[in-house]
Amino acid sequence: MEEKKYILISAPKTREDTHLTLTRKITDEHDLATQHKFSVPDLKVGTLNSLMALSDDLGKIDTHAETVSRKIAQQLCDLNDSSDRGEVLTVGQNNYDSYVHYFTWDESKYSSSLPLKALTALIHGQCNKWEEELKTKVVEYNNVVHALGAEERKAGGNLAIRDISDFVKQESVVQTEYLETVFIVIPKFSVKEFLGTYEKLANYVLPRSAEQLTEDNEYALFRVVLFKKFVADFTAAAREKKWVVKDYTFDPNRSLKAERKKIEAEKDKLKKNMTRWCKTNFAEAFVAWIHLKAIRVFVESVLRYGLPINFQAVLLLPKKGKQQKLRKLLNDMFSHLASKSVFRGDEDEKEGESFFPYVSLEVNLNMSRN
Repeated sequence: MEEKKYILISAPKTREDTHLTLTRKITDEHDLATQHKFSVPDLKVGTLNSLMALSDDLGKIDTHAETVSRKIAQQLCDLNDSSDRGEVLTVGQNNYDSYVHYFTWDESKYSSSLPLKALTALIHGQCNKWEEELKTKVVEYNNVVHALGAEERKAGGNLAIRDISDFVKQESVVQTEYLETVFIVIPKFSVKEFLGTYEKLANYVLPRSAEQLTEDNEYALFRVVLFKKFVADFTAAAREKKWVVKDYTFDPNRSLKAERKKIEAEKDKLKKNMTRWCKTNFAEAFVAWIHLKAIRVFVESVLRYGLPINFQAVLLLPKKGKQQKLRKLLNDMFSHLASKSVFRGDEDEKEGESFFPYVSLEVNLNMSRN
């Protein structure tokens, strides 16, 4: 799979366009990464305290939004039996990574006039909704898949374990107030013994009532007619001989093939509906997640570089094996920013995170569960 682990960075704007500077240094001179300008609108800043509180929450909400996107992506690829995510995962008419390359803020979905906390809560609520809907649809689909598997198991195996509905015809069944039809599976090597002894297994077994209905490589299926009150005695005697009396009641309206076809039709219907839902909502969830990245880079840039808002965000895709060199070059380019974190002071270096003198977020577009 093509590596799609991007780095979303921001740096203060200078007289020379920041994006052009990065292009010259990173791409033209050193060939370390491909890059795309990442346009972030001027969102509502609010107070310093609200920004710092939101920054702490955004990491968790970002992870959750990413997880929801991946879950939907994985389900869609599973439904399509496809490992080529670029083929099935689209946003609009384009593949999902193109959407990120040419990202523009969608004002109709997420109004930039809303407070940042409200925007974040809106996206978080949408992600919760998509996650719950996906969970419900997966459970419903899996239940049908398991039911179909159970029907297929009934139709498989030898006569001793499989469903016998398709072998029993109306004319072979005797069912009255006093008489009962029993269906019994006999190993082929015991058929001669069975035919010679079945009338003596219990009282009031109808003579010559044994009728072979079908056979497979190992067993033969017979029906026997006897009085109802002696069925338990007959069953116990048969089991002593290791003969299998089927727990079966004839239903003229039941057909194993018909049941299977009905479940298969239900499975196909649910699969089509869930595929359609996943396609639509992957695009929605992915768009929401990338907007959340834009919110994060905005918040972190304001906290790092201060006001007035004056930064440029750029999306970088490191060339294979060149990430460390890219990081070193970026650190050299922006080392002068290391002591200029306006609001955060030393708080940027959180436990378990690497510190960079510029704002940096990972954007992993390898759409799998991991």
